[in-house]
Order: sequence, then C-alpha cells, then structure tokens
Amino acid sequence: MRTAVYIRVSTEDQAREGFSIPAQREKLLSYVHSQGWEVHAVYADEGVSAKDTNRPALGQLLQDIRTGQIDVVLVYRLDRLTRSVLDLYQLLQEFDRHSVHFKSCTEVYDTTTAIGRLFITLVAALAQWERENLAERVKLGMSQMARERKRPGGPAPYGYNLVRGTLVVNQREAAGVRSMFERYDRGESPRQIAEWANHSGLRGKNGASWSASAVLRLLKNPVYHGALRWNYTDADQQRNDPEEWIIEEATHPAIIDQSCFSRVQERMSFRATRHPRVLSSRYLFSGLLYCSRCGSAMRGKTTTITGKREKSYTHRYYLCKNKLAGTCDAPAIREDRLEKAIVQELMQYSPESIAVMKEVYQTVLQTNSRAPAKETEQLLIRRQRWEQAYEEGFLTLPALREKISALELAAKEQERAYSAFSHVHHLDLDALSNWNLIWTYANEKERRLLVCTLIQRIDAEATDAASGQKNREVCLRLLSFH
Repeated sequence: MRTAVYIRVSTEDQAREGFSIPAQREKLLSYVHSQGWEVHAVYADEGVSAKDTNRPALGQLLQDIRTGQIDVVLVYRLDRLTRSVLDLYQLLQEFDRHSVHFKSCTEVYDTTTAIGRLFITLVAALAQWERENLAERVKLGMSQMARERKRPGGPAPYGYNLVRGTLVVNQREAAGVRSMFERYDRGESPRQIAEWANHSGLRGKNGASWSASAVLRLLKNPVYHGALRWNYTDADQQRNDPEEWIIEEATHPAIIDQSCFSRVQERMSFRATRHPRVLSSRYLFSGLLYCSRCGSAMRGKTTTITGKREKSYTHRYYLCKNKLAGTCDAPAIREDRLEKAIVQELMQYSPESIAVMKEVYQTVLQTNSRAPAKETEQLLIRRQRWEQAYEEGFLTLPALREKISALELAAKEQERAYSAFSHVHHLDLDALSNWNLIWTYANEKERRLLVCTLIQRIDAEATDAASGQKNREVCLRLLSFH
C-alpha cells in the first residue's frame, strides 16, 4: 500500500496539545511500518489553518492522487485533514474517484458503509463547530481589547516597531511615510510615489519593493495619525462595512498630523469618483460634459476632413449619447469652441482667484520663513539627546548610527519639501489668474488635469443652425465647480 502521510499543525494546536510536526511524523511513520505499508511521501502543512483546502502540501497530495501514485491517505486525526464538513465530503469524493482509502491513526472510520460515512461526517461537523466557536471567542476578545485601546495583535505597520505590545515610531521608516503623504498631497499618484520609494532604496517591512497598491493601503491607514483601527477586514481580507470598524483615536505616537491625513483622504475620494479611463482620456471633457437638452452624457469623437488643396483638418467633437440613439436632436459640440467658452467663464473669476492666491501667498511666505529654522533646531536637539544617551550607555553604537541616519534622511526630505516653495517669491499673481494665458501655455495633459481638478459638471449645447450662424458657438447652461 503506497501511503501518503499527511501532517498539519497550526500554532494554536502545537501550543495547546503538542501536535507538532515531528510528533505527528514519528507516530504516523510507526503506524505505517506496523501495517507493513510503504511510505510514498510525507506532506506537511505547518502553521496553516484547516478552514479550507487552500494549502500547499494538501494541493500536492491531491495532485499525486490524481496521477495514481497513492493507495491510502493517513492522518493523525481527522481534524488534521479538515474541519469543514463540505471540504471533507469533497475530499472523500476525490479519494473515491481514484480508489484511494482514507485512514486515521487514532480514530476508527469505515467510509465504505453508510453508517461509517455518517459517523465521519458528524465528527467533521463537530470539528467545524469547534473551529468556528473558537474563532468567534477570539474575535470577541480582540474587539474588547481594541475598545480598551489595547493593540489586539498583528505585526507592526511600516513606520513603527512593536515594543512590548506598543507601537513605537521607527524614525527611519517614518521619514519615508511622511514623504509619501506629502507627495500624494502635492498631487503625485501612488505609482509615482512607489517608483520614488523604490528608487530611493526604501523597502517594506519584509524587504519587498513598493507597489501602487501598497502605497494606497499605507495612505488609507489611520494608524499614521495615531489611531487604532480594528475589524477593518474579514477573514478573507475583504473590507468590512465602515460601521463595523473599531477606531480609537490617540492610542500611540503619530507620524503625521490629522489635517494632512484628512486632506489625503479627500484627494483619494475625489480620484475614486473618476474612472481611470476618464482621467486618462484624450478628450478634455470626457466624463464631465452633459447634453443640456436631455441630460445625457456626451461622448468624444475625432473627425478628419480634407479641404482645399487636399489639406487635412482634424477636429474633436462631442455627441449626445441619445442623439446616436435617435431620441435627441442636440447638435455636436466642437471641442475647441467649448474650451473657448469655458476659459471665458473662468476669466470672470479672476478677481476672486487673485484674492485667494494673495492670502495663500502670505501664508506660505510666513510658513516658509519660520518652519525650516524651527524644524532644523528640533532635529539638532534630537541628535544631541541621542549622542548624550550613547555617552551614558543607554544606546549602542549601531543604534546611534541608525538614528542619526534617520535624522539625516528626515533633514534631506525637509530641505526638499521647502525648496519646492523657494520660487514663491517670484510668483506673478496676475499671470496665475489669467486663464487665457494659462490655457495657452498648458499642454494637453496639464489642461486635462486642470479641468478634472476644477470642474465637476458641464451642461452645454451648440447654438442651433436656425440662428443663421455657420459656425455654431457653445452655450454653457451649467458649469459647476468642486
């Protein structure tokens, strides 16, 4: 009998009952020899739950069964194989299909009879009940810990170290976290931030490179403004309803302030309302323009015509979706004329724009003059304290070097952040509020970004041909801003 020895242990099982891999292996191999069977292979899943069959060793076992290499599957106990009634039923069916017997070293089952199959199903049902009941008790206990402002467990997120169950800021990683939030707040995308982080040599807790999705998860995590979040996802890592989350504020040191976190969440919320194809569309007003006659969305279309002397002209138009269906008679809108109408509308807001920018200008100037000196002084004080701690024997030399390296990285990021505002003294506020000038010098990508940032919805139509105009102008019925 070619025997497949299957072993599984989870951390809880090993700690509670001593079901270690070596212990199971020894007893199972002794049983195989006592029966005079042949050991084909030992399949071991270590630290893996039996809640489903998605296990590496079990997958290899099933593959070997399907290729006819195994006669009997031997386990120490039924719950080592599975704790799900449905999974047990499917596994036994798979064994039967390939004429493979199932045997437990410590339990007596006869799956060839109806009463035997009923008995093994009852045992599996009890094992499933035990697993689910334990999971409920553990979840309840962890939820209570979170409400008591205690961290229920899990590894420390990037930017922190876990010291005796408490999150402590990792200064080197925290500098990277601050830079990610600042860059997103300045308008960079998660992909651009990931590329910057990888180019700068930043790596995640497990040494992995940064991806756009990893950056997004970091930016959404309230842990960075000092909050504890629990029950954010379920057992399958699917996000729970926000009403089920447990969030306790000010449970540990913050890396960024609440205002920065809120601004980033608002920017993410705005970006989420725009489909990626809308944001990357080559049509400036895609996803924003609606027909003022019927309210339907208007779609972009490019047309090329040949004029005199065979000279080609290319124009972009917007057509009402209902006109294509024959239920609306709105004329097509030419994109360049729509641009002209919108820029004219924006020019009406120039005085208000100048007033707002003057206020921002003064605030930035004051911040830019005071903040660098203040933050440099704080970094110097921190360095002096760590050097003193090293002299008094509270810090090792490697720890001191790591902290100083983190300080130098933070100082460089600070210098880079404030240098971005160094040109503010030379800004021409009148030019910045001149939308005709801005639109003329902006490239297509910049115009698209400007439109998506400023405008929420446009309802427009071209003037009717009955008006006698050869070239229809654009009439804006509604222009709403964010």
